[in-house]
Amino acid sequence: MKARIKLSLGIFLLTSFGIASYAQQPGSPVPPSVQPAAPRGLTKEQQAALDKMDEDIGQIALTIVKSIDQGKAPQVWDAASPIAKGIISRDAFVQKVSHDRAVLGEPGMRMPMGIRHFRYQSTGNLPAGAYINVTFETQFAQAKQSALELVTFFLDSDNIWRFAGYSVR
Repeated sequence: MKARIKLSLGIFLLTSFGIASYAQQPGSPVPPSVQPAAPRGLTKEQQAALDKMDEDIGQIALTIVKSIDQGKAPQVWDAASPIAKGIISRDAFVQKVSHDRAVLGEPGMRMPMGIRHFRYQSTGNLPAGAYINVTFETQFAQAKQSALELVTFFLDSDNIWRFAGYSVR
């Protein structure tokens, strides 16, 4: 299996706090409709390709949160996947991100916390498919404790991972 991924600045964009907020509810049990990706025995080459993909996705997620830091939520949404745009409007996304970030203040130290692959079976307004969540623990100037930022990607039908959501809690 040869891993193929096309990552571009177009992926660098976002939408849908809905996907991200659902995926990061603390302490909530994993509903039966959300299943971790099935473990498979991988060759060294396949594992190396997966590791490289995770590294690339992690860098793109960091670019997205830094763009949001710079007040570029509208531009992030403009380049978001159709899946994300179908879940939240541009105005609602920009308003939600702006409100959440205003309450927290300026970001300080940001630490990557991990990358999680999972498969979602459609229920509600989220499409079935493969997802990747990238989580950062971030210290914000006005927050008493660090917050978790979650950037979500969706594997579209053309086998390209595209940005699908952002949330901060």
